[in-house]
Amino acid sequence: MTVYGLWYFKAKGGFPEEFPNAGTPSTLKNVGFDYAVALYSKAEDTGSGDLLYGGVPYSGITYEDGYNDALKFAGWIDSKLRGIDYLVFIPVLADDYSLDFGSRTTQYLKGWVDGIYSNTSSYQKGFYWYLEFPWQVAKNIVYEETINEISDYIRHRGQQFIWIPYVHDGNNPEGTDIKSITTYFTYVFLQSNYYQGKTSDLDKWYNEVLLYLRNEYNLNNLYMELECDGEVNSPDPTTAEYYRERACEYVNYANNFSYKAYYYNVNIENVQTMKNYCGGYI
Repeated sequence: MTVYGLWYFKAKGGFPEEFPNAGTPSTLKNVGFDYAVALYSKAEDTGSGDLLYGGVPYSGITYEDGYNDALKFAGWIDSKLRGIDYLVFIPVLADDYSLDFGSRTTQYLKGWVDGIYSNTSSYQKGFYWYLEFPWQVAKNIVYEETINEISDYIRHRGQQFIWIPYVHDGNNPEGTDIKSITTYFTYVFLQSNYYQGKTSDLDKWYNEVLLYLRNEYNLNNLYMELECDGEVNSPDPTTAEYYRERACEYVNYANNFSYKAYYYNVNIENVQTMKNYCGGYI
């Protein structure tokens, strides 16, 4: 079993800051993670819609711009995660606040990859395509050729390339890009968002979305993400029990596979709580 944990931080426009309880390399490994996936929080202010913790600069369209923007994060991420193998996000969107402006240029993205790869330690093992939207090619936000080219660029360096799109039980999986672009990634982990209530029936989702896509399109690198957050540690016992039970349901399905990814918000204690509560959680 190989396990990935999503390790969030605050981008702060290129001046990154740590969430104090997101986890150190030793605590991440102690709960059972083999890899950390470093990515910045896109939590929004409920009033303004602005990102609470800022985004990633898009200084220009060139290779050099991508390389230099990556330098704002490479050393900092490595200093926080050196000690556990980790992957680093790729900032796909030109504008963090909107899909309307499309993606950053291919040359920029190659510069970003090299800026991270050339300025981190051997613990850095790959990259995460940070655009969860499962219709990104169909809606002309990203060209499939760009994903293919970036995939080759990363994998020729012997590095991993992963993606974690969402698909809910109300979505038609046939209409997403998952069937056509999963092949460009080392692993893809689907988020059902069952924990958050966006999927109502996890068993139905597992059979009609995840297994359907795996079997219909021979996507043997397609797996699932498990989800929890601070509600599992709610001071209200009824709330905590409800969310712990909901988070535990994922185990019935995810443990059928040899690869898993975990969303735990920004507090590693959420994972520890679920490990104590739910047998086989990791």
